[in-house]
Amino acid sequence: MRFYSPKKWMGITLFCLLFPCLLHAKEKAVQVNEVCPGKVEIRGHYKIKLNEIEKKLTCGDPEVEAWKEIPPNQAKFHLGVFLQDRGFHHENFSVENDKLIVELGEPTYIKKVDVRSDPPFKEMPRKRFIVGETLTPKRLNELEEWIKMEVRAKSHPCPQLVTRANTVTGVVEVDLDWGPKQNVISVIQETVPGMDPGALRRYDAFGLDKPFNDDLLELTSRRVEESGVLQSSHFTWPCPSNPEGVDLFQRAFPGKPRLFRIGFGFDTEEYAIFQSSWKHARLGSKASNLSVSLYASYRTQSLEVASDWYPFKPLSSRWYFQPSVNLIHELQPDFHYAATNAFFAAARRYDNQKLGLIALFGPNLNYTYTFSGAEEGLTRFLTLHYELDLKSHDWEYWQKDPRSGFRVLGVGDFGTQTLLSEISAQRFKWDGQYLYNFRGYDLPKIVLGIRGGIYGTFVDQDPDTVDKLPPNYKFYLGGTQNLRGFSLNELPEDGALSALWGGVEIRLAHTLPYWIEPLVFVDAGILGDNVFNYKLPVYYSPGGGVRVASPFGVFRTTFAHGFKSGGEDGNPDNTHFQFLFSFGEEF
Repeated sequence: MRFYSPKKWMGITLFCLLFPCLLHAKEKAVQVNEVCPGKVEIRGHYKIKLNEIEKKLTCGDPEVEAWKEIPPNQAKFHLGVFLQDRGFHHENFSVENDKLIVELGEPTYIKKVDVRSDPPFKEMPRKRFIVGETLTPKRLNELEEWIKMEVRAKSHPCPQLVTRANTVTGVVEVDLDWGPKQNVISVIQETVPGMDPGALRRYDAFGLDKPFNDDLLELTSRRVEESGVLQSSHFTWPCPSNPEGVDLFQRAFPGKPRLFRIGFGFDTEEYAIFQSSWKHARLGSKASNLSVSLYASYRTQSLEVASDWYPFKPLSSRWYFQPSVNLIHELQPDFHYAATNAFFAAARRYDNQKLGLIALFGPNLNYTYTFSGAEEGLTRFLTLHYELDLKSHDWEYWQKDPRSGFRVLGVGDFGTQTLLSEISAQRFKWDGQYLYNFRGYDLPKIVLGIRGGIYGTFVDQDPDTVDKLPPNYKFYLGGTQNLRGFSLNELPEDGALSALWGGVEIRLAHTLPYWIEPLVFVDAGILGDNVFNYKLPVYYSPGGGVRVASPFGVFRTTFAHGFKSGGEDGNPDNTHFQFLFSFGEEF
């Protein structure tokens, strides 16, 4: 151990005491910025950089005759506005030798936001992130728009508010008039040539004679745009509104009905990924559609042709048919197969004020050729196939920035040898996800995610039947979709007839710079050789990672270790560290 003399200790102590002061003095050093050489100078503890337009309005534009020379009073006015946009409200102007001198004060920060209303506006604590920000017109506009959105989401379509900001104390006062609470009583759609006036009602996330909710109107517009039936859509309503209720008008910009999309990606499970699709989104007066989509990676390739066909009257337009044909080839370390499906479904959309459901069912003819992972050869199935997709509206609304709500997705097939299937087998696969935003902050700070799944195939336990069952009727765990401490579809080697898994994840959101959101998680799962007949060991994988919601898309990377407990599966090599990377995945 090394010892220093008393003098050295005194020197070190003095340096430690003075170091923050030296840093503070350096930060507070007065900076001189010649904004317009010989004309305008800014002095202060902060460096102010004007953009090109601001420079022209302050200094003049030699290329434009009328703007060559800017009068001092006009330059002073413009500069004052530009400084307010940066949170500076206490500058002093003077003239020295025909030069405009600006002495900067300290910027004003928002210390408190007081919303005065009857009833009280209890949502204000959710906007805590604005406290501590610089007091600028932009921040005040954001605050006003946020308050209006919150009020409109609570069935008050026409709020009024007045905002005052004290540039000395940093206190912002908002006088809020909620306006009447109302229901939606009618919707009128802007005419789209060749399309039935009621065709867009199938996308509504709200109901008539139900409370007005601006979030549900926004969600409806997103559904319309994502379907491709319109290029753009939004709702307007008069203020003050009809005393009987709100009359909505849906504006529509059709755009071209044919859409072509192409994308590229990469992850550590499927390596390079290519996706493309073509879609005709407005076929006929009821806006049916036809699409062709292609997905290709090292592990999986698929091609699908599908249609949403709406043959019914507008009032029944949430019922439709969905014919489709798809080809899929999958090459995994433990199995390899190619399959084709011809499917014709009856489908129905349903929404209330809280959640939405898409349900479809119908006959599906499947041919699967197995190369490895089961008995080699061709297997035929004719099944009754179903799909159920249940989403809460808040989960769907915040899908690009996950923070709250739930989703349940279920698919399954019923097949029997008495009806053209070579094997009597019934399979099901149900996945669920629940997200919780701690304390309801907007923007969220901590997001809890719980996800899980239960899978199974009912089949005769005769060894010959089980051996012939193709890989797409078996289940595997491992990878970013379930157990992140294991590689893709690593468990078990020969597939299972039953699987149960779950995971818990906590993510720190909207706190660190550069869209960085760290996360920790633990996943666990168990497998079985018959439906609901699970056998040890239990597999689990704790780990951590980072989510980066960049402007180019969402990147996720995780690092975890796979463990097993309670028994052995005959494979000592399946407990290890696992690194996973994905692009575009949420949760």
